Amino acid sequence: MSRRAIWIVIGLMALALLGTAIVQWYWINWSVRLKEEQFNESIIAALHRVAAKLEKHDPSLSFTTNYLLESWNEAQKQIELIDREIRLQKFPLEKRIDPLFLRKIIMQELEDMKFDLDYSFGVFDNIKNRMIILNGYYQADVGGHTRASDPGISIETLLQNSEYEVALFTSISGSPGSLKLFFPTKQTWLWRSVWPLLALGLMLILMIVACFSYVVIVIFRQKKLSEIKNDFVNNMTHEFKTPIATISLASDSITSPAILQSPDKIKRFVDIIKQENRRMLSQVDIVLQLSLLDKHDFKLNLNVVELHDIINQAVANISLQVQQREGLITTHLDALNSSIMADPVHMTNIIYNLLDNANKYSPDKPEITIQTRNKGPYLEIAVSDKGIGMSRDSQKLVFEKFYRVPTGNIHNVKGFGLGLSYVKAMVIAHNGKVELQSELGKGSKFILMFPLAQSS
Repeated sequence: MSRRAIWIVIGLMALALLGTAIVQWYWINWSVRLKEEQFNESIIAALHRVAAKLEKHDPSLSFTTNYLLESWNEAQKQIELIDREIRLQKFPLEKRIDPLFLRKIIMQELEDMKFDLDYSFGVFDNIKNRMIILNGYYQADVGGHTRASDPGISIETLLQNSEYEVALFTSISGSPGSLKLFFPTKQTWLWRSVWPLLALGLMLILMIVACFSYVVIVIFRQKKLSEIKNDFVNNMTHEFKTPIATISLASDSITSPAILQSPDKIKRFVDIIKQENRRMLSQVDIVLQLSLLDKHDFKLNLNVVELHDIINQAVANISLQVQQREGLITTHLDALNSSIMADPVHMTNIIYNLLDNANKYSPDKPEITIQTRNKGPYLEIAVSDKGIGMSRDSQKLVFEKFYRVPTGNIHNVKGFGLGLSYVKAMVIAHNGKVELQSELGKGSKFILMFPLAQSS
């Protein structure tokens, strides 16, 4: 799959995820609005019932009845007079309402509807243009009432602006005031009612995001792995093609009559064939070793070894290649104790691989340094160079199988990209640790830590 196709798939998946989240949010929001509408209708209906009960307990009713009994013919006139007297404050609004009775019936109505919310209520006087009763208590006024309280201007302001309102004691001339309710925690209560649905939705979205992220990571890993494996096949073809061509050329040369008459030339071509054959066997052996490491189907032949001896041997083996490039290997074997439990063959391969890498990834005149020192119960080995170095991205992948550090225009770096993955696997198998320090353009430093051998 091409990179463009991958990004198209990722874009479609992200769009589908966003659409799912939007639809889910729409339905949850719609559910909250529906519940709010039902709540509003129930509260307004309750306020009307409260207003009706207050009207039944209105003290002015007895006064009205007495007037109506005087004469049926003058009933309309008397009602108008009564209404006028009420408006003239013969029966002011605060005298027509018992605050304790009002609190009781409001509480009862809300309990019957099973609404467990905090609330405030008040009676607003249209003539005085202020709250005269607030939460079951008379509001203080000049020449005030015997019972008064000041719960706070903010509550009064919120009540005056509340949408829950019903007119009280409606008559021919209108209403002297209104009853208002306010629920400070209404929104919290509404959203709490859909919290299980919201939590489930969020959990599902998080699961989808997690799966989506995992799929994206897998896609890119698979693409990277495919590129690395293709690179490995190309490298392997190149690595095998050269020695095969050399062997073929040497074999043809040996069969030439002119060469058959010269034993020295025959020996030379046979040596070339053997050398190239060993080179191919070495490459195949590396692949087989990595395969065994993957299957954990290997055994270490552990013995007490002197790592300084192994280092000196590896340095001697690679020195010729470094010198051919006019380079230099410097050793600082400062560890007083270099005895570790290790497999001599694999340990030699570890050191040689690191030195070989330092040589290959140095553009010209390699400068390689290998140091040792004791660090507590460990032996530390550091192999450093002043080569091309690595980017942060390369450092994350350098120990992966088949990965090769990009070398730009340098095309003479050979290998399968198996050396460092082998190094890491073998270091871990020896209960050691490996660390990389590198800076692009300035070189790399590999630090190995191995536990020292226990003295008998």
